[in-house]
Amino acid sequence: MERAWERRGVWVLALVAVAAGVLRLIPLVRTGGALGYPIDYDEGVYFSASALFFQGHWPYRDFVFVHPPGSIWLLGPSALVGSWMGFDAGFALSRWMATVCGALSVLLAGRLSMRVWGPVAGVVTALAYATYPEAVFVERGPFLEPLLNVACLAAANAWLAEPRLGREEPRWLLAGVFFGLAVCVKVLGGIWLFAALLARPPWPRWMAHAGMVLVAAGVVALLVGPFVLQAPLAFFSQVFVFHGLLPPDGELSQLGRMHELFHERRLVGMALALMGLVLVAVRAFRNAEPTRPAERLVAVAYILTITAFLSSPSYWNQYNTYLAASESILAGLGAAAVYQWLTAWRPRHAGVVAGALCVAVVLPTVRFIRGGLRLKERSLPVLGQYIRQSVPPGAQLFAFEPAWGIVGGRLPTAIAGAPLVVDSYALMLRGALATGQPFGQTVDALRTPAAQQAIREVLERSRFVVMGWRGDWQLSEESKQWFRARFTRRFPAPGQGGPDLWEQNPQ
Repeated sequence: MERAWERRGVWVLALVAVAAGVLRLIPLVRTGGALGYPIDYDEGVYFSASALFFQGHWPYRDFVFVHPPGSIWLLGPSALVGSWMGFDAGFALSRWMATVCGALSVLLAGRLSMRVWGPVAGVVTALAYATYPEAVFVERGPFLEPLLNVACLAAANAWLAEPRLGREEPRWLLAGVFFGLAVCVKVLGGIWLFAALLARPPWPRWMAHAGMVLVAAGVVALLVGPFVLQAPLAFFSQVFVFHGLLPPDGELSQLGRMHELFHERRLVGMALALMGLVLVAVRAFRNAEPTRPAERLVAVAYILTITAFLSSPSYWNQYNTYLAASESILAGLGAAAVYQWLTAWRPRHAGVVAGALCVAVVLPTVRFIRGGLRLKERSLPVLGQYIRQSVPPGAQLFAFEPAWGIVGGRLPTAIAGAPLVVDSYALMLRGALATGQPFGQTVDALRTPAAQQAIREVLERSRFVVMGWRGDWQLSEESKQWFRARFTRRFPAPGQGGPDLWEQNPQ
């Protein structure tokens, strides 16, 4: 009977995963396609970095990139398609790839919960992740978190798998590969690796622990090593030193971050997750009721992720996508406990209880998800059309957000005498941080002469510039006056919104 329930549960998980993929894909297949949905700054940075690398430009050495290079490798298929079919088409593919990552994460999270706590936990976990508002938004584009979550959940599933037929399977090898991949995508991926090591006692499985760590280190060396060899000092400066010196940005107050981390849009799932966390803590102090490895792993990952977000100099609520995996699995544990308690009291209503838990998890998120489905980007496709028609193919084009060039089929341009700019925000901040001055906020660093000089070198040598709101925010008043004295606005027409394109006046 238990095996039959498990088989049915797997099919339910598959259906939820497919539905989650469709939910993420819907805005990308409407009129306007994948470029008709709002594009975040980070999406353009990560895709451009990958596409430029596969064209022969090395990150860290040739342009600033402040993350490990895992996303550069993993976005390679879309970058290669972009070099063949146009970079706007490649970017569209990268967005579709993110929806697949989201569906896989739903399946992996639900499978882990089902294997440990049963079908109710598995389905609730899958539904909690499938409708996690931040994840639904982020898993529509080439952010780091979709790649990170798939790697961490795949590694956790492998590491927590039970031996079959009395034989120890070499799952530590697979776990090490995925954990190494997670660290290569983002340094915070090491949280799940650390949690996995704490989840299982090292004795008598010390060889599995050592083997997994060595494999993970090997994957990191394989994927990161070539970039370190190209520019060792630049790599460590951009990936580690930059984040250590970064001034506060995003949500600055701890109360504001706490509100975003425990927001009412995930009310039921979050409450079940906190209940699951309490259960893990109670069992940890009861020898008669020991915790399972999966409980320890997700509890440690959940706590460390929240701690990292609260202590980080920068925080945006889209980062919560990395929290979705551990929170959803803990929600499944909490749901399994509630189901067990209520069915012990009313065993005839087991189906009703299970259905009520599933519906309750989804209901608070519906309003937020529905609002995201209605979002539409109207200005960027028009900008892309103008770039194709009016900007010569060989002209030097610089966009403060790389996506503003990508919609016209253009990657960031290598301009003679100026740095190749993929991440204008990071480039300017590095210029400010190099002065050694402390800054209370990011905007203070951006206004410094060192930061302005870093970007003015690019502007001075560009024929066309897409300014937009970001350029207006990152440039000082002095730099904006300097810019307007040398450039003429060509697009859009007066009274129309969207990023504006300027052409440098003839000398």
